[in-house]
Amino acid sequence: MTGTRKSTGVIFPEPGRVVIDDVDIPAMGPEDVLVEIEHTSISNGTERWCLKGQLNLPDQPPMEFPHVPGYQAGGTVIETGPEVENIRKGDRVFSRNCRRPDGWKGSWWGGHIKHHVSDYKTVIKLPDDVSTYEASTLLLAQVGYNGASKPAVKPGASAVVIGAGLLGQYASQVLCHRGAHVTIADISEERLEIANKYSDVEVFNCAGKDLAACMRDKYPDGVAIVLETASSSKTVRMAIDMLAYEGQLILNGFYPGTEGLIDWHWLRVKEITTYCPNSRTRARLEAALRLIQQGHLKVKELVTHEVGIKDASEAYSMLLDRSAKFLGIVFNWQ
Repeated sequence: MTGTRKSTGVIFPEPGRVVIDDVDIPAMGPEDVLVEIEHTSISNGTERWCLKGQLNLPDQPPMEFPHVPGYQAGGTVIETGPEVENIRKGDRVFSRNCRRPDGWKGSWWGGHIKHHVSDYKTVIKLPDDVSTYEASTLLLAQVGYNGASKPAVKPGASAVVIGAGLLGQYASQVLCHRGAHVTIADISEERLEIANKYSDVEVFNCAGKDLAACMRDKYPDGVAIVLETASSSKTVRMAIDMLAYEGQLILNGFYPGTEGLIDWHWLRVKEITTYCPNSRTRARLEAALRLIQQGHLKVKELVTHEVGIKDASEAYSMLLDRSAKFLGIVFNWQ
């Protein structure tokens, strides 16, 4: 691919609208690779905020439209710059995104694009037994891995994961792998059925039930670990109520506005250790990838919808429909 290059991308031109259109991709530098993407995955919560125009981060300007979403993809290298090391044409890799092209007016994450131009040091070569389909889920899986790797875990330690979305499912799998006895809680019976099928967890349907009271009955001294993914100050308060003295709290969601307000007195009366995991590192991405390779972190099993990219708008409509039943959504670019 030479000259001015274009590729197909997912674009949010304005809040609530999704189109598939051509976008410019930047020229390659000497340390760049060109990756032909085969699969990308939606990060449900984050991309819902983006699509609604409500992703407001502290100390950062509001997200602008048009917006090119996405930050996790798997594909095959089809071209390398002359100074690229250890990556060759034909290698299958995880890639976060395509670099923003000059002149793009709007915000750019650049994951859901058919071709990625990326610095070779930012992509990760895949082992033979991990597919690009599985790799397309890696960054969000790493977010769950990150949260679940924070607390100290004694064998058989009690743990509650609030929320059985993708993040909660990934985190619960890692906590189980680390030796915890995990209860995952949600109001969606469909998501709990998936958790029960693919994780060594107990499930708890919160619909019409008091989760904190039930956990206090089961663990009179309190729960050792609570990992919260529902991103609500109400569920954070509930998590603290469940915890034992000197328990461990992991705030693994995205807490916008007033949902991020916590009374520190809630924490200090029990001397609770609180972890606030965020973002990603290459080391954590590689660690999560190893767990996928070893079968301890199941990602493909959590995909409920695989769609061709031409149907992206219909897939995103599920994110805005509270009655829609889905979990993982993978775009097939092939």
